[in-house]
Amino acid sequence: MLRQLARTLIVAALVFSIGLHWVVLQSAAWAGMIVTYSIQEGSLLTGMSQTFDAEHPCALCGAVWTGTQKEKNDPRQKKESHKKLLLALAVLERAILTPPAFVILCTELTQTPFEMDLRPPVPPPRRGAV
Repeated sequence: MLRQLARTLIVAALVFSIGLHWVVLQSAAWAGMIVTYSIQEGSLLTGMSQTFDAEHPCALCGAVWTGTQKEKNDPRQKKESHKKLLLALAVLERAILTPPAFVILCTELTQTPFEMDLRPPVPPPRRGAV
């Protein structure tokens, strides 16, 4: 469970550090605009043309444009995204690349985690057999 949480946090940090959240918001805005304009105009083709002609922006499109422009002009944003990326890589190294404690405790110094066989003995020991 901890590993899954770490992976989720890594993905979230990477998504925000590369600005993918703006792409998701813009896609949602376009989808909503296509539906709205198609219903208003009665034609899917007209709705799509109004969505992408840049003359009929919605409120979410304006918010996305403002947010992306603010990020581009903010010099601190580059430092913060760099810090987020380094933090994500550190968590990735610790949570995913480090073998679990039982692997470290079970192996001899000459064995790597990839060389050891963690399967139970075959056939399993019988109960009460001598």
